[in-house]
Amino acid sequence: MPSQYGATCAKRMAVGHAMERILSVIKRESNIPCLACGQMRLDHQRFVEYGDADEHPAESPFERPSVPGEYRVAVPPIRPGIQSIFKYFLDGSRKTYRVADVIVGGRYLPLIAGQIGVAVVQRDHDKISVYRDFCRLENVLAFPRKLDDSDLQFLEGKIREHCGITFRVVPYTVKPDQDPVDLGTARILTQMHAMEVETVLSMAARGILANDRLLVVDGSLRFGQKIDPVQFRNVIGLSKTFRPSFKAGKTRTDVGSLASSLRFAERTSVFRFQGGNDNKIIGMWYLRMRRQSRDPLEGVVKVECYAVDAEDKENGLESDRVNVISAHILRERNVTPYGKDPRWASHIYPIYMAETFLKASFMSDTRFSALF
Repeated sequence: MPSQYGATCAKRMAVGHAMERILSVIKRESNIPCLACGQMRLDHQRFVEYGDADEHPAESPFERPSVPGEYRVAVPPIRPGIQSIFKYFLDGSRKTYRVADVIVGGRYLPLIAGQIGVAVVQRDHDKISVYRDFCRLENVLAFPRKLDDSDLQFLEGKIREHCGITFRVVPYTVKPDQDPVDLGTARILTQMHAMEVETVLSMAARGILANDRLLVVDGSLRFGQKIDPVQFRNVIGLSKTFRPSFKAGKTRTDVGSLASSLRFAERTSVFRFQGGNDNKIIGMWYLRMRRQSRDPLEGVVKVECYAVDAEDKENGLESDRVNVISAHILRERNVTPYGKDPRWASHIYPIYMAETFLKASFMSDTRFSALF
């Protein structure tokens, strides 16, 4: 049976050149003026986010036993012959475009379109392969919140009927103090995070994840929606970038100051974070994967893990478990995308492979723009 990913690609290949353009369908079916704007690609021009951008300062300490004195901890190496506890690696990615401007309710607002997807690769001994059961692609159209949900669903159906391709039409809320382009782009990012969560929940429900078969998610575990931490017990988040001015610890020291002082194979103590829509507790720490270069933060990653059990929530993550996870992350540094990705020093290769596969699966900018 073909995977959902394969079926999606097959549908895309079947799109005929005789089909209508999406903007023509929106104009006709909704009577909303759609004005040309040059179909600008957004991802590398406007919208840059950190997973910790809007957080309160993280508290400390949050591990047991607590780390005395400084926040630096040397990570004990793993004995030779022990298999990696990391079995699965997930990356979510998106490409976003400003495809038109629309006039709704007297407002002149952008129409943001995007391709989003999730890819999972799995490790079988030393071989990495794509786990196609958990790879998904989706087209999204972020529309200003001026239409009812039923109207958005109506547009979805008409686009599918007349254009021969499926788009999920989602609303974004216009706010007076924020750029609507950023709001529309953020809405598509939220949709991508929802897809990541659905993928993790599906893997957990099938019993694929375990203590010796962890899933590594590229980026933060703060998805902006309610989740059950029990289903994320065997999941860690690994961020290549983080906001260096984010404050952590009782002294509210900037993370950049803590991370830049780390030596190779050292980590910070675990900091406690609680917040977001679900108010769940996360343990987070910073680990230096490579020796310091001219950039003092190059090679430092942020690691996140949910506190699931009552003792973890009350007294913090167990130091031995944090050290084991950190040691296995250090082992991932030995194969790198050096020369292929500017973030290579903080990149682990299986995530790079998932990201590369996913981006290669997207439609080209030219082909995607031609749909409109």
